This record gives sequence, C-alpha cells and structure tokens, in this order.
Amino acid sequence: MTAPLLEARRIDSDTYRSVMRHLPTGVAAICATDPVTRAQNGMIVGTFASLSMDPPLVTFSVTHTSTSWPKILEADIFSVSLLAEDQQQVCRALSSKGEDKFSSVSWSESLWGTPHIRGSIAWFDCRIEQQFTAGDHAVVIASVLEMTSGEGAPLIFHGGTFGTFSESRPTPHS
Repeated sequence: MTAPLLEARRIDSDTYRSVMRHLPTGVAAICATDPVTRAQNGMIVGTFASLSMDPPLVTFSVTHTSTSWPKILEADIFSVSLLAEDQQQVCRALSSKGEDKFSSVSWSESLWGTPHIRGSIAWFDCRIEQQFTAGDHAVVIASVLEMTSGEGAPLIFHGGTFGTFSESRPTPHS
C-alpha cells in the first residue's frame, strides 16, 4: 500500500524567513576592485560555504535585487573576508546602500588586487567558475586562487542579531 500523495502548500516568505532565522550563519564580505575606475565594491553574504576540496571551490548565493553583485561580477576576481566577532560595523557598512561603503572600512590590497578586510579571520581570492539562477537568487561557484587565515572568533548572525561562537566545555562526570 502506498501513502497518498500530499500536495505541497504554498509557504509564504515571512514564514520561511521566520523558520530559517533559527539557523546561525557566518558573515562573509565579498569584495572586488572595479577594473576601470579602481573603486572598491563590497557586499555581505551569510551563505558562503566550502563546496569542493579537489579542486578547491567555494559557493554562495546573492539575491537578484543586489546592486553590488553586478559590480563585483565585472571584476572577474574577488575576495572573501570572513568577518571576526568584533566587525559588526564592517558588516553594517558593506550592507549599506551607500556609494562609498569602504569609507569607514580598513582594508589592504591582496596580491590579486582585491580588497581584504583587515581584522578578518580568513581571506580568499577567488575566480567565478559558474553562476546559475535558483529561485530569487543567483548561486555562485568560484575557484579558490589563494587563501590565508588569521586569528579570532567568527562573527555569526542568528535570529536577527550578531553573536560569536564559543566552544562548549564538557562538564566533568560526578
């Protein structure tokens, strides 16, 4: 005997957002330098993840309404800075709609010519390999050209607020 087919109900975006906010995410700054004007462009994503170890690939998604992504896309090579627990202001600056998001952000230029956010816990320089549409986002797959790590705890976004990760210590058995 087979189970009756269930019809999927339409899930509205508010309900979806409300449930998904229970999943903590890291905070990554995706940045590039305009090849013509040399201006820095940046945005924040909470979807950055490792995809493959051989070859080294990363992935993230970006909404179709982003005004920053088309500028970064033009650069071909971009950087990813994994923000540290004390970089909430960097996150706010790069999430803003302003023209000069980097006016209050401390950064240095990588060997690949991309902006690396100072104080971050890790940096990647990447080249876009593939981009495809999935719902209201573009899913980006990029090859890692170079990477390095620093020190510190990550900035985490969870339930609409920022936080950090702390390792829980096992309690001794009595």
